[in-house]
Parts: sequence; C-alpha cells; structure tokens
Amino acid sequence: MRRAFLCLIILLFTSPVFAILQEFVPGQIIVKFKKPVVQMPRGLTIARTKRITFKVESIRNLNARNKLQKVKQLYRAVGAPNQYVFTFSEEKDIKKILREYEKDPNVELVSLNTIVRAFAAVNPDDPYFSNGTQYYLTNIAAPNAWGMTTGTNETLLAVLDTGINYNHVDLQGKVNLTDAYDFVNGDADPWDDHSGVHGTTVSGVIAAATNNGVGVAGVDWNGKILPIKVLDGNGEGTVANIIEGIEWAVTKGADVINMSFGQYSDSSTLRAACAAAYAANSVLVAAAGNGNVDTATYPAYYSNVLAVAAVDRDDERSVWGGIDPVTGKVQASNYGTWVGVAAPGTSIYTTYKNNSYTSSNGTSLACPVVVGVAGLIKALNPSLTNRQIMNKITSEADNIDALNPSFVGLLGSGRLNAYRSLLSIGANISSPVAGAYIEGSTAISGTASGTNFSSYALEALQNNTFIVTIETSTASVEGGLLGTWDSTAYNGDHTIKLKVFSSLGLSEEASVLVHVDNAAPEAVIGNLISGETLSGTIIITGEAVHSYYFNRYILQYGEGASPTTFETITEVYASVEAGVLGSWKTVGLNGEYTVKLIAIDQMGKTAEQTITINLQNSATPTKEVEAQSGNLPITYALPNPFDRSIYSGITFNYNLDANFLTKIYIFDLNGNLIWQTAYVAGANGGKSGANNPAWDGTNVYGYRVGNGVYLYQIVADNRVLARGKIIVLN
Repeated sequence: MRRAFLCLIILLFTSPVFAILQEFVPGQIIVKFKKPVVQMPRGLTIARTKRITFKVESIRNLNARNKLQKVKQLYRAVGAPNQYVFTFSEEKDIKKILREYEKDPNVELVSLNTIVRAFAAVNPDDPYFSNGTQYYLTNIAAPNAWGMTTGTNETLLAVLDTGINYNHVDLQGKVNLTDAYDFVNGDADPWDDHSGVHGTTVSGVIAAATNNGVGVAGVDWNGKILPIKVLDGNGEGTVANIIEGIEWAVTKGADVINMSFGQYSDSSTLRAACAAAYAANSVLVAAAGNGNVDTATYPAYYSNVLAVAAVDRDDERSVWGGIDPVTGKVQASNYGTWVGVAAPGTSIYTTYKNNSYTSSNGTSLACPVVVGVAGLIKALNPSLTNRQIMNKITSEADNIDALNPSFVGLLGSGRLNAYRSLLSIGANISSPVAGAYIEGSTAISGTASGTNFSSYALEALQNNTFIVTIETSTASVEGGLLGTWDSTAYNGDHTIKLKVFSSLGLSEEASVLVHVDNAAPEAVIGNLISGETLSGTIIITGEAVHSYYFNRYILQYGEGASPTTFETITEVYASVEAGVLGSWKTVGLNGEYTVKLIAIDQMGKTAEQTITINLQNSATPTKEVEAQSGNLPITYALPNPFDRSIYSGITFNYNLDANFLTKIYIFDLNGNLIWQTAYVAGANGGKSGANNPAWDGTNVYGYRVGNGVYLYQIVADNRVLARGKIIVLN
C-alpha cells in the first residue's frame, strides 16, 4: 500500500513595519548632489538661502527662479554632506520644482519629502502573543497586516491532517464541523487521535481564536477551519485518502488547503487531484519536508502548489536535530529551486492536547503560517484568483539570501511578510533582470497591481534623469507585459523604473539598471597591406573598440587566402584605439597567410577584418623554450595519471619561441616506440607560443595501450625539447 509520509514534527518543550503614504510636506524636496555644491555657514546645519554659498551656477539659477527659502543639511554627523532638504513657499508647485532639479546634471537624486506614518499595528491580548512566545507573528509583520484585516468567517481554510481537537478552548467557534469528514475511519467525526495531535497544532497556527485573552493568537483571526482527517493516529495515510480529502475540500468550497505532509515519490493521481483543486481556484499550500535535502517532495513540488520551507527566529534555514527517518540526515528544512517561500518553523507555539499548548518544529508548522496569510489576503480582496494570492505571498517576501549564503535561491523568494502581502498595490519588474544587456525593442514584464490599484507608469532614466515614458496604463498587470521599449535611439546604462499608484494615495516603485547596446564594435587592422610580403616578427596595429560595452578582441592567422582553420596570436579583454593589437612571430612560416581581427562586445555582437599577406622567412630559426611560471616543469602532460575511464585524452603543454616542425614520441619502459605524430610549423603543436596537442591513449595501430608507465619525448627544430613520464590507466 502506498503511504504518504508525514512531514515529521519534533515536539520540544523546551518592529513594526511602516507604510509610506504619498502625502508630502508642502514646499519641501530632498536633494542629493553628485559632488559638493552647497557650502553651509560654519557650525550650522540649517540656514536661510542668503547665508549659503552655492558653487554651481545652474543650481544658483534654479534656486533663484523658484525662490528657495531655507536649506537643511542631512547626515552631516556621519560624513555625507551632499544631501539636503530644500524648502520653498508652500504656495509653489513642488512637483514642478522637483522635475526641474531632477534634470540638472549636478543632481544625483531628488524626491518629495513625504510623510511617513506607522501603519496601525494591532496587538491582540492573547497571553502567548503578548509575552513574545509567538515571535513568528511579529517576524512576519502580522500585527501590521491585522491593521488592514483580521480576516472573515467567510474564508474557509481546509486542514488535511490527523483531525482536530475541536473542544480546545482556543479552537471553539473556529471549526466548521458541519462539513468536516474523517476519511481514515469513514465517518463525519474528525477527532485528532494522533499522539502529537498534529492536525490540532497546525490548525491553531492558522486560526486559533484571537484577542480573546486566552492562549495563542492565530494568523487569521476570523477564518473558518474545515478539518478533513486523512492521516491516522500514526501520522500516516494513503494517497487515496488524501485525494478524497482534496476533492472533499473543493466540494465544500475551501478557499485555501493546508497540506503538512508529503512523500518523495510522485503520484499521477495526486497530481491530478491538485490540478483539479487549483482549477477550482483553491490556494494549495504544502510543507517542503524535514529531511535536510533538496529532493522534491509531493505534493509540494507541483507547480500549482505553494511549497513552504522553514526558517528559525533569525531567518536562517531551520535545523532541529535528531535523525530524519526517511533521509537518515539530521532533521532540517528541505530546500530547492522548487520551494516557493519560507516561513517560521522553529519553536512555533500553538494549540495542543486538551486545553494545553506546546512549542513545535517543522515545515509542517511553517506551512500553516502561510495558509493563514493566504486567508487574510482572500478576506481583504475576495476577487483575487488563487494564482494572484500565491504571487502576492512570494513576490512580497523578505529577501534572506544574505542570512543563508549556502542556500541562495533555494528557500523560495524569501521569508513570508504578511503585511507586504496584504498591501493594496505591488510593483515588480521581472524582465529584463538587473544588469541585462538589451538592444532594439525590449519587452518589459512584471507586476503592477493591487486591491486599490489605479494606474502605473513605466519610464526610462539615464543618470537619474528622466528620458522617456515607455508606457502608462490604468489596467493592472499580474506577472505579464508592462510595456515595450524601443531603445534603438539610446546607448549606455539606463534605469527602467515602474511606478504604481493606488486610489488611496499609496505608491510603490521598482527599478532595474540595464545596459543598452545598440552600437556595434569596430575592428580595424591599420598597418598591414593586402598582398605585401613580410617576415620575422610582425607588430600588428589598429583598433578594436566599442562605444560603450567592449568585451574582447581576438587576433588570428590561417594558411592561405581562405583558411578553414585559424591559430590565435592573442586574445585580449581590453579595447585598443589606434595602438598595438599584438605581436606575430612568423619565423618558420612561408607562403600566403590571412590575418583576422575579431572585435566582440558584451552582447556577443562582432566585427571583423581580414588581410592576406605573403610571408618569406628564409633563415633557419634557433630553437628556444620559454620558461614557465610557478612550479610546473617547462613541459608537462595533463591529466597525469591518464585514466581512460574519466578522460578522453591527455594534453602536452609547452611553449615554443618560434614556429617549428615538432614531433612527439611515446615509448614503453623497454624503449619500444608506441606512438608518434608530427605537427607542422604554425599549427597547434608547432606554433610560436603556447601549444597543447593531445594523445588519446592509442598506439600507432589505433588500439588502446595497456595500463602502465610510458615515456614521452618532444622534438622541435631537430632537438629534444623535453622528456617525461605518463601513467596510463584503463
């Protein structure tokens, strides 16, 4: 019988967020200059304009035109003297003044001096919240979220688990027993008979009775719990029971479904049940598991289910100790690119047996924290789809990468933030990503939405100066196309800024810095003339440049007027403007050769020029090997030992002072010739500079050589260049 494992719980008895309203101080802007512009009177941080010296004429003109009255210096005590509050008459159009200063090239940043108010934080009187035991509610900014909504009993939160202790004093009145069901025993009584009352602990986290002066606070004060028993007293249940439970929840109209269980193998029927529930607009949330692995668990792994990892009080990935019975590892939160979000899952105080309470650990406890927030979002805006609710939870999480450097990108989008998830508007640019190189017409995607959304504006800026409006719209966007920017006329670093506005006066912004590259690189060989005859060492000059984003250039040569292969003279990650590109040692080469210069920019666009010349080198060169740096011998073979089960070949690495006919011989320990080959002057193996020809471990007849030690000898210019040993393993 296939069983779903319970995400194991270990029972251990062991500042408010601010909302920034776009209400501004009349007549004030905050200006940050790129360099020292303002000279304040000695000892003062606030002064009238007539007592201040402005070192830049354009700023003096702006001040005079707008009748600047007073200046206050910010951050003087911490050594940042270039930021100030400018005060004008309250009768002035302060937004117009802001735009004028924004255009001045001496200004780095300018903004309205907006009014910041603490969002109403609602602190319930439940004892374990008041004394700080329920730290996780503060960590996810739940008190500020409660200032917006404490939920509604119209929201149905299904808990598929071991049942529920519906007589618990902190759960009475919170449970929908009319529609409850027990699929383990086949009756309508979902009593929790698990030794750790797993379902009861999960339910208390989601929606324990709150602000009643008793016990603990739930995340969703008013949401209704629908208990559906699918796991038995051992915390185990069949996939068949779970499928029935999911279908039952959907039939009863569950808005959110909590699944604090899982298994490490997929099930097509479970996948189909989740897909059907998602299609019915239920929000599905599942625990990621406690096995301390990145292996996918199901149903958490499904794309239509929000997978939840666990973090501790300090927002670090939860590690609980003890050995996981499935993975055999020390118990800790699972992780992976498939995780959607993280939530507190260490020392979660919640409802327990009879009328008691307990502190519990596990992703099983992190999961219901997310479910409770999903219930609050649904209560605030019942028209949102399940995907929109899931996106709000993931897109507004707090980034915790710096606290988890070994798990960057593996704990979802961050730690759940209830307050920001409930905010009435959201701004996010998902594409292009910061630092991207773009050209031509570029699609800009992201989110501009919210309960009280009114409009958004998409703009391009350069050096913090407005350049062009890309798009404005009164239609919200959820993870879709915000606008298309025709950047053809622009080059250089630009900022794409998204401004989202609400009907309540709130606004949010998101921005990304991108590199606009509509120019092409240039490649010019300046001193070679097609058809001319040259010899010896040739210094090649010219240009390899790009107006904005140069990457590298490659100087090559090939035999004949239309070479099929080229050898590299040099590859340089720097531009050259009317200078030396490289030095080509042609000694040993004769006949027609083609020189090619390739210039490459950061986007991979290329420009190239070729010149065909004649080489005439009659003198016989003198062989000399260039010294190597470090502890390597002048000539060395890698890898050594040469294990044929791992590597396809071994390379001989050496430098030549010029182009020579070069031969490599391999002998066994008895002196018998095993293999030999020759490399023509100018080709890899016989060219000036670095060479790295390879041997595949076969003899002169094409058969594999046996295990053992072999001797190699490299001969160039009819002289032995080097000798060495190779160990061959098959």
